[in-house]
Amino acid sequence: MGAWDRAVDSILKMRVEMGLRNLAAPLLLTICFGTVADAQESEADAKPAAEQPAAEEAKPAVEEPAPDEPKPAVEEAAASEEKPAGGKTEAAKKAQAVFDQRVEEWRKATQALWTEVNEFHTARGDVKFSEQIRWAERESAARDAMQAAFLAASNLVFEDHENRDGRTFLAQSILYHAQTDWYEGLKQGALAMLEAGVKDIQLNVIAGVSAAATGDFEVARGHLKEVPDGDEGLAEVGQRMKFILDPLQESWEKEQKLREAEAKADDLPRVLLKTTRGEVLVELFENEAPNTVASFISLVEDGFYDNVPFYQVVEHEFAQTGDRDGDGSGTADYRLPDEAIGERGIFRGSLVMAKIPNPNAARDPDASGTIPNTGSSQFLITLLPFNPEYKELCCFGRVVSGMGAISTLNRAKVEKEKDAPVVLPDSIIEAEVVRKRDHEYKPETLPY
Repeated sequence: MGAWDRAVDSILKMRVEMGLRNLAAPLLLTICFGTVADAQESEADAKPAAEQPAAEEAKPAVEEPAPDEPKPAVEEAAASEEKPAGGKTEAAKKAQAVFDQRVEEWRKATQALWTEVNEFHTARGDVKFSEQIRWAERESAARDAMQAAFLAASNLVFEDHENRDGRTFLAQSILYHAQTDWYEGLKQGALAMLEAGVKDIQLNVIAGVSAAATGDFEVARGHLKEVPDGDEGLAEVGQRMKFILDPLQESWEKEQKLREAEAKADDLPRVLLKTTRGEVLVELFENEAPNTVASFISLVEDGFYDNVPFYQVVEHEFAQTGDRDGDGSGTADYRLPDEAIGERGIFRGSLVMAKIPNPNAARDPDASGTIPNTGSSQFLITLLPFNPEYKELCCFGRVVSGMGAISTLNRAKVEKEKDAPVVLPDSIIEAEVVRKRDHEYKPETLPY
């Protein structure tokens, strides 16, 4: 197990031991590497080794490139001015100031979340709806503040390769983002570390996977060519993304044209999912999947999705919800006829109608993977793109904002391994239609 894998394993163990149902990323990072602020305040006075932030211990063991060794092919750093003798460039000073400000904002948001955690866990009686919403808002604010600090750290390391605080913060943030499938901003962070001279093949894999997830296929190809063989973790994900890059790019270019037309019309239905991790705004593809969208909107307006768990969250794949029973068997008491199969590509943040798996698929390679016309209320929100050549599922919408909330959902499972810790699922607290077209939404359904 490499240094990066050991650090990830340590993070996960700390997360389990904390025992908090909704441990936010900022809280996790606080546990992992202490306070950067303390290190900054004591810069003039060297600290004893025992007081150093814990994240320094988690830094991956890497090799620095020789002076004449070419650096990895990454995006060019923005700094264009010469570094004055004995000092930092103006760009580096500005980046440091922004980073310091973002870290302080993150700390305040995290402190407010801790206060909410204490109040939540000491409250008596049933948890009220307003308390759930307030918790989710605090966590969302803390997560947004951490993301802003993460982006500021990326910029700081691009400008000042040797900046200790920036590199420490960035290394831990990259680990957390990669482990939780939080790809927004992750490419920039990985490229900044590579540009700073850190040599670790997992950084190339992270840069490639996050680039593929966010539509930057040139960067994805440049880094996924380095992906090692492997059947688990980041190596497996990198191999999967590398295999589908060409058809994925073709599908993505088609998708961009559709989204441009949709943005110009600006009339697609939208639903706000208020989750235990924060708000998620989704837009529905009524043009391609009118019946599926009609079913979804009617269920939302009936309150069907309120307090429904994300009962299965599969890392590097999807989060699944829409089952009020939370065991994979729940439906809306009707089936939907298949529609729009393969008409929209399935990318990061796509809403996909779930269907019953075909039990014969494992024995018969020619059999379909799912049983036709078995969609109902359950749906997936994808963490990474699906292979465009897999055309059995209806993509009926996409996440417009809030993928950070989806990425940090608890990794709940229906089938649990023996002696595995209990992971309580996150949930949709409330779903609300915030925009729809001026007609009745009544789906055509099939009986069970």
